[in-house]
Amino acid sequence: MSDLQKILKSKVFIFIITLYSIFYIFSYLILPFSTADTTFYALIGRSLLQEHMLPYQYVFDHKPVGVYALYGVWDALTAPLPVGKFTVLALLSLAAFAAMARSIWHTRWLWVFAALVVLGAPFELLAGNTETLLITTELAVLWLTRKSTLATTQHTARTLWLLAAGVTFGLTVNINYLEGICLFLPVCFLLLTNTRPFFNVALFALGTCGGLAVLFSPYLAEGHHALADYFTQQHQFLHAYSAKLSKRIKAVLLLAAYLAVFSPILIKWFGQKSILKTAPAPDTTLLTLWFVSSVPAALLSGHPFSHYSGLWFAPVSIMLVLLSQQKLSFSGWALAPLATVVLLSSVDETHKNLKDYINFKQIDYTRLSDLVRQQKVLNIRTPHTHFYMAHLHSFDRYLFCDHIDIVYGKNAGQHYLQDLSQRPAFVMLPYEGCTTGKVEQPVCAYIQQHYQQAYSARIGKPGRKKPNRFSFELYKIKN
Repeated sequence: MSDLQKILKSKVFIFIITLYSIFYIFSYLILPFSTADTTFYALIGRSLLQEHMLPYQYVFDHKPVGVYALYGVWDALTAPLPVGKFTVLALLSLAAFAAMARSIWHTRWLWVFAALVVLGAPFELLAGNTETLLITTELAVLWLTRKSTLATTQHTARTLWLLAAGVTFGLTVNINYLEGICLFLPVCFLLLTNTRPFFNVALFALGTCGGLAVLFSPYLAEGHHALADYFTQQHQFLHAYSAKLSKRIKAVLLLAAYLAVFSPILIKWFGQKSILKTAPAPDTTLLTLWFVSSVPAALLSGHPFSHYSGLWFAPVSIMLVLLSQQKLSFSGWALAPLATVVLLSSVDETHKNLKDYINFKQIDYTRLSDLVRQQKVLNIRTPHTHFYMAHLHSFDRYLFCDHIDIVYGKNAGQHYLQDLSQRPAFVMLPYEGCTTGKVEQPVCAYIQQHYQQAYSARIGKPGRKKPNRFSFELYKIKN
């Protein structure tokens, strides 16, 4: 038995890891949100469910329609829960992932779940962003497609499983388009390497079309080019959002660094002789192809965000558990970089969560909501999370703090002046945004002439020169 295996089997080590994991998870559960993205999805989801406004008839975001429906439903179901709702969603998603992994690869449920929660710290899986849901919906498609290949003696069962797989793919690819990239190789492997491949592809494609038809039926019912406008807005924004070369290089370097850290697991996995054989280990090949497809998906946006790597980390977590169950030993020194990155990431995330917990306490969202009521607020480069927390309504379609800058570039200030000329009831600015240069002077001059301050929140320790990013000022139009 290696020294590493002795450490892992130590009761003291297990106790320390368990205790710290509980504290780490708790730091997420005490927050109303830990990443701003989830609140934006839920915000658009609220308009979809409560006001029946299809994306992007209220505010714009570049994600597909399915993500807003999902987060909107979850936000409604957990409305009485003031904190932790997105982390609970993440934990449920990871639990379902571990259950399906157990069904396919006969892994231990707790081991896969623990690997995702603990080792997934660098990729912020507990924040509940789309990647956390995406890995589970990807596995659901693989599970259903694989089910159809096992039903070799029952034609009806096989047909139903394939249709279900296609429908699930059509629905869930609209949570995040990256799912199509991640599933390309493994789904092709399942469909083409079994009997009647053309029949398999045709049924899967039919199910996919059915899923898409159900999802987009509200747009088709609305008419007036609603569906065409939906895709046109996405295309125009994504063209402007595309990362510059410098960011793409950073994204490649970040991905390479993460893969290097996880390389001891990958080296052991790819060192197996049956790694790319359809028999006797087709499920091993399935897992390998899933990983290979997911790596380029993490680079597609070109932005160096660590949570994208959660896509390829998901199959790697299963690989690690399978290798552990085979009792293959790892060198302690080989895994030292991985342990270091996970420890530093979890400590950093815990520290950030605790700071955010203190910061959120300094904002009176009840008062903010009472001040504004149902009137619309023009947001100028402040976090949209205030709109989610206080149930505010946006005046402009582009609510995310930098979307107007992305779309209009140097003409962003002119766009804000056009909005102000329509006299929105309230305007929200970054704290001291006019004195720090975050807001253009013509915009500030207009606000000073026509508006008066109604509320402000300076978040952070007294005496610090720079206020926290959640700090803001609210202005009300003069009568």
